[in-house]
Amino acid sequence: MFDPETASLLRSAPEFPDLAPKDLPQLLTSHYAQIVSMRLGGEEQSSEEGGWTLERIADTYELVVSTNNDPSIRRSSAFVAASAQQLIARREELLEEEIVERENVSRDRLAPEIAAVLLFLAAEQYADAFEAASKVNIEKERQHYLVTELVRHIVDLAKGRLTDIVNRGNERVGFVVEQGSTVEFSAFIALVQSLVFGIENLSKVILGIGLDDTQIQSPKSVFEHVKSLAASIKRDALSCGVEFTFPGIAHLASLLIATYDGIYESALTRLEPPQGSDIEFWNNWIAFRAKKFPYIWPNHRKALADGFHHNGMSAVMVLPTGAGKTTISSIKIASTLSQGKKVIFLAPTHALVEQLTFDLQEMFPQDILGSTVSSDFDLLFQVGAVLPEIEVMTPERCLAMLSFSPESFDDVGLLVFDECHLLSPQSGKIRRSLDSMLCLLAFNRIAPEADTLFLSAMVQNGEEFAKWINQLTGRNCISIDLLWKPSRQARGVVIYAENDVQSIKANAKNVQVRLDKEAGSRAANLRAASSRELVINPYAIWGLQHNWLDLENNNAICTFTKLTQDKVLLSGKLYPNNISITPNVNSVASTLAVTSASSRLKTIVFVNQKSHAISTAKSISGALGENIVPTEDENRRWDALELELGGLEHSLLTKGSAAVPHNASMLRIERELSERMYKRADGAMVIVATPTLAQGLNLPAQMAILAGDKRAENDGRQLLEAHELLNAAARAGRAGHLANGIVLLVPEPILIFPENQSLNEDVVSKLQSIIPEDDRCVEISDPISRILDEISNGNTVDRDVMYLVNRLATLNDSENNESSLFNLKSSFAAFRSRANNEEQRFNSQLVELENLVKLKDADEIDQSLSILASQSGLPPLVLSRLRSAITKNIGALPTSINEWSIWLFNWFKTDSEAKELLLFDVKMSILGATGRNKNGELSDDVLDALSLGVRAWLSGFPLRDIEIALGGNPDSDNATAKACPRARELVGTVLPRGLSFIMGLVTRIVTEISPYDNQESLSSEAVEALSTAIRLGYDSPEKLAFSFSNSAILSRVGVHQAFNQEKE
Repeated sequence: MFDPETASLLRSAPEFPDLAPKDLPQLLTSHYAQIVSMRLGGEEQSSEEGGWTLERIADTYELVVSTNNDPSIRRSSAFVAASAQQLIARREELLEEEIVERENVSRDRLAPEIAAVLLFLAAEQYADAFEAASKVNIEKERQHYLVTELVRHIVDLAKGRLTDIVNRGNERVGFVVEQGSTVEFSAFIALVQSLVFGIENLSKVILGIGLDDTQIQSPKSVFEHVKSLAASIKRDALSCGVEFTFPGIAHLASLLIATYDGIYESALTRLEPPQGSDIEFWNNWIAFRAKKFPYIWPNHRKALADGFHHNGMSAVMVLPTGAGKTTISSIKIASTLSQGKKVIFLAPTHALVEQLTFDLQEMFPQDILGSTVSSDFDLLFQVGAVLPEIEVMTPERCLAMLSFSPESFDDVGLLVFDECHLLSPQSGKIRRSLDSMLCLLAFNRIAPEADTLFLSAMVQNGEEFAKWINQLTGRNCISIDLLWKPSRQARGVVIYAENDVQSIKANAKNVQVRLDKEAGSRAANLRAASSRELVINPYAIWGLQHNWLDLENNNAICTFTKLTQDKVLLSGKLYPNNISITPNVNSVASTLAVTSASSRLKTIVFVNQKSHAISTAKSISGALGENIVPTEDENRRWDALELELGGLEHSLLTKGSAAVPHNASMLRIERELSERMYKRADGAMVIVATPTLAQGLNLPAQMAILAGDKRAENDGRQLLEAHELLNAAARAGRAGHLANGIVLLVPEPILIFPENQSLNEDVVSKLQSIIPEDDRCVEISDPISRILDEISNGNTVDRDVMYLVNRLATLNDSENNESSLFNLKSSFAAFRSRANNEEQRFNSQLVELENLVKLKDADEIDQSLSILASQSGLPPLVLSRLRSAITKNIGALPTSINEWSIWLFNWFKTDSEAKELLLFDVKMSILGATGRNKNGELSDDVLDALSLGVRAWLSGFPLRDIEIALGGNPDSDNATAKACPRARELVGTVLPRGLSFIMGLVTRIVTEISPYDNQESLSSEAVEALSTAIRLGYDSPEKLAFSFSNSAILSRVGVHQAFNQEKE
């Protein structure tokens, strides 16, 4: 549950009799696992008589904070006390315990929930403090308004709303103690007022606002003075001659002193401007960010201490998921912008590009800083495209822009590469990683003076990679490895008792035998009645610390709990003399999700097929039976979705569902609706997604359930990659919303435990997959090495080999390596070969590759096409035939976007090699979109059927009509057919990943030929709009422009209708 650094902080707390600090991480995790199981109904509340209860731990260590002056002891004790307080609050919340309403601050008492907030701040655990502050009830009955002000100040201090604190102080008029108040109460209010002033002064200090002459006391001295007075107000200070003590106020002042020590050094405004920066821009940005995020997290302070944000410094930064990668990168981005330079931010998936664009737009607002954040990848094929200050894109798009429009990068000063572990080829798929690595080489060639920042949670060899970047760029590159993270998960694996498994097998077998006897024949498969016997109680085994597996002592530091009183249904396969129990992962995950959601835990379920996301969400929603009332904003989107689909009956999302799906088959507006419904507190309780979308999901889940750790591949069921499992698991808990999350893996095959025996190897292996020593599970390697090995093995017709050869083949350029975009002698593969004394082998492999490139150079293709081949990775001869076809048609070339799409399909019919090559990546999707067998061929009738669908798309027809055009039946009673699967395949894959790219090539060639003088009817606007119009669904450049200028219209169909109405 606790990362290594956080666990180390806990273990550094003082020792007490019968409580060893080294046991604190597992003790706290064990308590949390018990609480979770109690909430799900699996465990009864255990009595905690004697021993170190959570309450005793909290009280003891809170007292240490209040009385000890050693900063290191105070910080560790604060975190122990706050963590215990947090678990107590979670237990009360989860078990819905009746809480006695008591005052927040009184003479004798400080509410534990307020103490927890300040303790977390003192321990510099800002995400925990934010969450704890969200639980505080600020206004209570009969509470003096100045006490309410004090509590509100403390809550805002934790949430980073320091500007609100300062504004309230500026607006507040003086107050008078009510007549008739006792001397004691007047003294109490005076002390409260001093603390209020002290927090206001602290807020000004953190925000970098100078204190005026009336506020010359430092915040810390104010708190110390109040603590001294509250301990004992002497007789001579009061006219009544009575001595008073205020232990509640004294304790609060002590915690505020510890808080000051914890947060003062972390103030964002204390960060000095980088050398050479525009001081005004830097100070404006810092002041803007400090209004919402005034504190620098401890892990980020370490990175800043290494100077990664200074100009001329590159970095490879490895920090856990949820540890603020975007936040820390924003400081480097601000440093770059303050130098007058631009930033490229690379993300591996379009979902993550969308998320990052939104995040960066909030961090660098145009109206305040004048900086633009864009992810407008429709600039792809435009020569001379001007980049905004920050451009977010995929590595593939960046590579294309580096090839087509290198001058666009003249002012780029920083390249940020998020999820950089994906540079390494995964599961035999290397095209994406190859493009990413070529992108790095090309970027270094085009922008050699730019810094680079690589971000990942999972890279093992960050130091080695940093050394390569250092050598590649000739500039400093440091490796920063940070294990601390602000949120944490209790991670467990679903497991079953061996005796229970044997019992349900015997029951199912008995029923099977009986029914076979009654039927007079043996059934080939398990009968339905037999399957219903396979219900069983689920348990969980929880790892109690990050290094839960003690190999040295052959011991596992874990705990068992019963998950729920509700039984789950497993499945089985019938064999001649046995029944094999199978995990039925989606059903089990659904049952657990229903139990979790019924307990008001926001839950995310990961399934391993797109279709399963839909069916599982429907199953969970049906079981929950709730109806979620849409907001006004959601209703606007539902209306747009209805227009886009041609009826909500075709949606993969059901209005009012308590469980929503999220997968790649959904339209963007459906996915946005799904996220909005889930994000709000009174919205959907469960979201069901696929692991491939986990990186783009930034949702506050309290529980993540992984339905299986395998997926279907062509060669059988394969284990999910380690990084996929960890990415999915990391969705539980989110800094600032939920510091502690829950992760449950439903494994394949089922895991069993015999009572009173040690764990078997299968259980250990599964638990290790979601609770590794740490998240660093991917070693970056170079995909270029894979290509060179294929060539050495004689596999020169491999598609990826040919792709790289085409990329490298530029006419008359083979002798001038300096002008080549891709200098493979500077690659990571070359660097590693030198480090491993294999340089000779690498060089000989490089010669083999260069020989293949020279064979390509021998083709008699002119310079422009050869360069286009290099830029696109396509064979020059195919591009030559495309240009020839365009040239022959000058005078009769298409004049509209619709006509260009027809022309393209007709050309494919005449050039089968071009068709197979250009449509290879989307071939199966084309066959699916036209209702053919996905292993079939791209025949002419397939192209004709596809053309009808494309025409309907461009003409503004709703999805149901596009489905009909493609030969589907959206009016079917079958749920799959009704959801317009063919049209979804066209819109989601064929157009954006296939035809849009090809139309970009057409644009490039036509622009180069420039036939406009020879054909007056030819529109350059239509030609330049081809790629974007095909992708977005508009049949004229005017409609495309109208869509951009009317972004409030949320659907393509709506844009067509509004445009036509305006023209009438």
